[in-house]
Amino acid sequence: MSAIRCLVVEDNPRLRADLVFYLVNCGLCAEGVGDGHQLDQAMNAAEWDVIVLDLGLPGEDGLSIARRLAPRADLGLVILTARDRLEDRLAGWESGAQVYLVKPVPLEEIAAVVNAVYRQIQRTTATEESIWRFYPERRELIAPNGTVITLTHRERLLLMAFSDSSQRCIPRDLALAQDAGAALDTLIHRLRRKLRPHGDPIRTLYGEGFAFDGDLRCFTETNLD
Repeated sequence: MSAIRCLVVEDNPRLRADLVFYLVNCGLCAEGVGDGHQLDQAMNAAEWDVIVLDLGLPGEDGLSIARRLAPRADLGLVILTARDRLEDRLAGWESGAQVYLVKPVPLEEIAAVVNAVYRQIQRTTATEESIWRFYPERRELIAPNGTVITLTHRERLLLMAFSDSSQRCIPRDLALAQDAGAALDTLIHRLRRKLRPHGDPIRTLYGEGFAFDGDLRCFTETNLD
């Protein structure tokens, strides 16, 4: 398992160095920068899992940075600041940060928070990456990786059958557009071949039927994501 990649944004050189040193000794891949400009350079140069962000930075304020980082669902954000007024804490939470810490904070606690936020982000990302978005009216299925898959009429009916089942399972003898049995096997085979490059969510329940193991979500034209 690769180390958590943590970027510390702190304008106090000693605090920054101490925190980075401690996180590295905890097994994290950590680096430090002193302001928003250096943060942008670091993010352009590498991928990061968690940002530990001071608010009182030279140049762009930390709250402004937090707001523009917040849309990144794959990025954890921990605010670490001396600002302890209620309005500051509320603004920090509203910026999209997962955690708001007021200095001084023990290094052990900061490391624990970084690890916890990383686990939270991983769970959220894994959930999002498992979603198959089905649009019956468009005859489209969008894979977790974002690929749009155009469906035939019968493939659309098949996915509607999966979607209508609470267990995402269909029997082998399901009547589908006047066809059943072997014809359904053939349709399943063709659909699996189409989906396989983007994941393989359909599995065979021997002697019973078929199951859609992915998170299949059906969207109508009046309920778009």
